[in-house]
Amino acid sequence: MYHLIVGAISVAIFAALTSLIWFGGHQWTDAKLRAELVAVSQQEQQIGGALMLYQQDNVRAPNGENAALLDQLHSGGYLKDVPPGAWFISSDGTRIGKPLDGQTPESCAKLNALAGFDAVCPPCDSETDKAAPICQQPL
Repeated sequence: MYHLIVGAISVAIFAALTSLIWFGGHQWTDAKLRAELVAVSQQEQQIGGALMLYQQDNVRAPNGENAALLDQLHSGGYLKDVPPGAWFISSDGTRIGKPLDGQTPESCAKLNALAGFDAVCPPCDSETDKAAPICQQPL
């Protein structure tokens, strides 16, 4: 009789956990996307601050693009560490970003909506939507 009760309780717990994941899984996905968005935006701010300090110290923009530019900022002491990932930086330094892991146009639009922007995924070279924090890199 004891084994029957333990088995029934185990099945009930398993069913409850399964339904929790089935019906509440999107909230965990949203939380993961928000955490990744916050991390990327903080890293963008660090890169932007390093670019601004470089320009103030040297009265010109640094040479290079993307990884070379980040290496130059790191070697000059403006960045303690180069943030991980494939960062892209526009030539004028107004657009800094990084493709998110597993980014699809749908997740890109969802992240923009979570950040308080239109639920679209604009191309990264779009001048009209350059305020959106997440953009779609051309392939």
